[in-house]
Amino acid sequence: GLGLAGIASYTILRPLRQLQGHIKQIGQGNFGASLQIKAPAELRELVDTVNWMGRKLQDIDDMKTEFLAHVSHELRTPMASIQEGTHLLLDEIPGPLAQEQRTILRIMADSSRRLIHLISTILDLSKMEAGMMEYRIVPVDLQRIGEISINKVRLLADSKHVQLVLESIGERTWVKADASRLEQVLDNLLSNALKFSPEGGVVKVQMKPDPQAGVLEVAVSDTGPGIAPEDLPHIFERFYQGRTKVKQTAGSGLGLALVKKVVEAHGGRIWIESEKGKGATVRFILRLTKPEKVGQA
Repeated sequence: GLGLAGIASYTILRPLRQLQGHIKQIGQGNFGASLQIKAPAELRELVDTVNWMGRKLQDIDDMKTEFLAHVSHELRTPMASIQEGTHLLLDEIPGPLAQEQRTILRIMADSSRRLIHLISTILDLSKMEAGMMEYRIVPVDLQRIGEISINKVRLLADSKHVQLVLESIGERTWVKADASRLEQVLDNLLSNALKFSPEGGVVKVQMKPDPQAGVLEVAVSDTGPGIAPEDLPHIFERFYQGRTKVKQTAGSGLGLALVKKVVEAHGGRIWIESEKGKGATVRFILRLTKPEKVGQA
């Protein structure tokens, strides 16, 4: 009796558990892998069907990515022309402007800037997912990158009366990375933190090197509403915006997906910590290096 039960457990229950795990992976968007297991004929047919479903979903996902990349590429050139034309008008090259005209043009300039940023994000994500993104890896002073990113959002922070803080150990910390991509990571994280921070809040960037482990941990924290526990597992998924409803925080849901791709392409790891009502902290780890042959990184 026990022997038969053991055989049944091995031949049926074990493949079922493997199939269940594979279906969960598909549910999380990992369509590419195919499940190869030994199983009875009836279960084998089910496994083949699930594998077929995964391949079809992967095909659909690839088509969607290709479509988004194509549309984004076609939109970028005319949007750049609109932005350039708006700036020429604001500079009063064709002639003087009335105050009302200037106000409308500023709204147009801001809208075109945000749309160009979204288009660039979609194109970058498409390249990363296709394995076509090129990285120029050199020793990079991450504290300098942090200072650049903070200066970019300082006006926005001042308008919201949000305090920006960059904490480091005082000495320069170097990682092997693509400087422009790391700047993109910090730009996105700071923009997110500011978006969810209330007036009078604090957005903090901390850099903690661990020479013994050979890594640098970077944390970007805010004093916003925090993230619900049910949202945390999905926070780096494309287009996911969660259930946290904050006034004037509409976004594309692509920024954190791009951030994760960039960090992982550098051999790093990223995660988020949050409690509802207590803000959120995004942390990522990169390998430390020495500043020899830095060039202009």
